[in-house]
Amino acid sequence: MSYLDAPRLHFSGWFQADVSTINNDVRFYQNASFVPEYQQLDQNGSWNPEGTGIFRLLDCSVTGAFLNGKLLTTAAGDPAIGATVQNAAGRAPGKLVDLDPQQQMVSEIWGMQVRLLNPAAQPLLQGDYRPAAFTNLWQRQQQGVRMDQQLAACYQSVLEEVAWPDLTGSPLLQALRAATEDGMLAIQFNLYGYGRDATIPRYTMGHVAGTIGPFRRGEPKHFVLGRQMIAAGSNFTQPAGGVNNLQAKWADDGLSLTADFGNSFPILNANSGPTNIGQILLGVLTTNPTAIVATVENTQVAIIGEVPYLADGWYTQTAGVQTFDLTNNPAARKLLPQCPLVLLTPVKGATTYTVLLQESIDGVYVRADSYVFRIDAGEAQRVEFYASSFGAPLKGAAINCSATEGFMGGSGGGNTVSPVTRPTAPIPSIGTPADAIAYASSVTTDSNGYAALALTASTAGPGVPRGYISGQLYGIAYQLATQPPGYVSNPLNYVSILAYSKKEVPDKPTWYGDIQQLFTQYGNLYPIMGRYVVDLRDYAAVVKRLNILGLAFSLPARDPTTCR
Repeated sequence: MSYLDAPRLHFSGWFQADVSTINNDVRFYQNASFVPEYQQLDQNGSWNPEGTGIFRLLDCSVTGAFLNGKLLTTAAGDPAIGATVQNAAGRAPGKLVDLDPQQQMVSEIWGMQVRLLNPAAQPLLQGDYRPAAFTNLWQRQQQGVRMDQQLAACYQSVLEEVAWPDLTGSPLLQALRAATEDGMLAIQFNLYGYGRDATIPRYTMGHVAGTIGPFRRGEPKHFVLGRQMIAAGSNFTQPAGGVNNLQAKWADDGLSLTADFGNSFPILNANSGPTNIGQILLGVLTTNPTAIVATVENTQVAIIGEVPYLADGWYTQTAGVQTFDLTNNPAARKLLPQCPLVLLTPVKGATTYTVLLQESIDGVYVRADSYVFRIDAGEAQRVEFYASSFGAPLKGAAINCSATEGFMGGSGGGNTVSPVTRPTAPIPSIGTPADAIAYASSVTTDSNGYAALALTASTAGPGVPRGYISGQLYGIAYQLATQPPGYVSNPLNYVSILAYSKKEVPDKPTWYGDIQQLFTQYGNLYPIMGRYVVDLRDYAAVVKRLNILGLAFSLPARDPTTCR
């Protein structure tokens, strides 16, 4: 089961990501060349230099649900509809955390709690979001005001340690608790329309639309083991077919198929709904072609249904998740086990369709469930892979693994740095020394399509090859050894690793020998701390706040009070 299964609830509203921006350029990590001007607004791309790192949901509520084969959109359908979706009470909100300034394409949310509250502010459900990184980044927004973030992405994870304080009168929540396993729920949400201009009301805010559904043990936690459709030629801009990736799941009883279009359709501006790109149909081909097709005749496809993406309220009430009834569609049910899904638009005045998206060749797909790792010297972790074909586990499939830089490296700051105040620090190289991280060149899936890759950091660690910033970045590319020709890969599907430098902690650390450099770096990058809590660059200020600093350092790394 997954968030695409029933029962499920949908929510929409706003989010705030009060990101700190000085740390976006790795060169700012060099203390020797850092100057106060780097902490000023609109200097060097620091459009939010006093960012707190907070990530939270705002003005968000349950807007719809799917139960017993029906879409419910009002409290008359179920009293949980209309419940507010909030973060934790009595503790800090979640934080948005980058892996490294030279890898900002896997921003994770740490320490976030999600709660549902009824109109009387009484909790109905709550759970802790397992940290996960965004994926499927693309230029969804077609127009924008100055500095609008026109890229959109989605997050998928699980809520852990789920509690159900009050299920009274809600068949939806009762059914959801009965359907889920291991004290977890599946959650997925789309983020778009984010404002980075300090002169507009939605500064540091954007739109969110998401879904919560049941979780079943043995399944991946960060994607659906189902049907995957990857856009060709996107590379974070407008894909060739004009729509972005989506995933779908065929129900176990074969009588329905659910697809998530929540991050697939373009929008005109930050506050608009999906752009009208014509009639959109989901279908399944009558054959299993060996290549991605551009057009098909109406005789070459069985239509599953129309995507009502332009209907009033559809997106907010469903978060783009649509279930298609296959009870009276025996043709589609017969084809689905061995033929690819296609997203189509009719060619005007013809009996053909233009193919906007097509399921991967032979329906094969492989993905690392978690793809962001932080590893200490001498530590061992594992990368978990799942491989499938037309949504079914792919047994005995070899997955080849090799080094890659992916989208990592460079300054991390793009071309935003002003020539007048350009940092003088050199841009470090990544991936060296190569022997700091060890892993096998191949793993093979079991009968469940699952394989684990052992990942080991050397006992010496990478050293400090980047000079003024500790640790080192590594990437692992992966693909099926028998990957079909013409297979379209998701460019974000690689593993990112931050290997920490080994540090021998002395019995009696000194300010100048062990602490000052690190604290000064932190104080430079996060001026909000120095202005309102403690200036970590100042020995006297640090001594005065030893108690609160000791408390902060005693908390778990992912505690939202301290994490960044």
